[in-house]
Amino acid sequence: MYDPNIVLASIDQNRWNILALCGFAMLCNYTYFVAAIRQGFRDRVYPVPIFCSLFWLVGDASMVLSYNLCFKVYNHWYLKLFWGALCITVVFELIFLYMILRFGREEMRPALSRLQFNSLIGGGLVVSATVWAFTKEGLGDPLFIKYFDLAVMAGPPFYAALLMRRGSTKGTNSLGTWAYTLMAASWYGATTLWFGAPFNSSTFIVFYVVSTASAAAVAITVGRRSTPALAGTGAYGINLDL
Repeated sequence: MYDPNIVLASIDQNRWNILALCGFAMLCNYTYFVAAIRQGFRDRVYPVPIFCSLFWLVGDASMVLSYNLCFKVYNHWYLKLFWGALCITVVFELIFLYMILRFGREEMRPALSRLQFNSLIGGGLVVSATVWAFTKEGLGDPLFIKYFDLAVMAGPPFYAALLMRRGSTKGTNSLGTWAYTLMAASWYGATTLWFGAPFNSSTFIVFYVVSTASAAAVAITVGRRSTPALAGTGAYGINLDL
């Protein structure tokens, strides 16, 4: 566990750099969210992998519920701004959850009734919240920095799995995937440069590089959408060979 007071002191020393780069990261994050929602409704699919939707929702909501920590215990400008930004992300993530409930059954489990499918997703949300509470305790992450590291890392592998399962780029587009990549690069760059020693060790740097490179690989894959369909995939075929 890092010392939150030391990390916050480092953030204070680099206030304007962090505001600029992390502000850009959040702008990219919202761009990705809007692009995903528009494309998902257009293609009538859920646009974000189910694991990511549930994980991000319970993780972001846990910080939103930590109002006392952000505004009274630490009473720090960075946490207050981060709290406000995540209030907006939770609204987007509730829309993602709605899209899973609206479109997911037809794609994933058409044999289930609407009630059965919704109950399955609701159970997954409860399990995700329980696992996240356990994980958060073990991370030793009072400022939710490692959480955001993990949240960003979760996207690319689950998106790759979704692309391969669908055999298409339905629900995704280049704007969203490249915005996600820039968000990852900006956030990881800020934490490496200005959040202090706990976040610029070789282990963290390798983690950041792999995560950003994975996001870029997904963006490149989506950008190489091809007209000819893969066998059995319909009209949205994509060449998944990088």
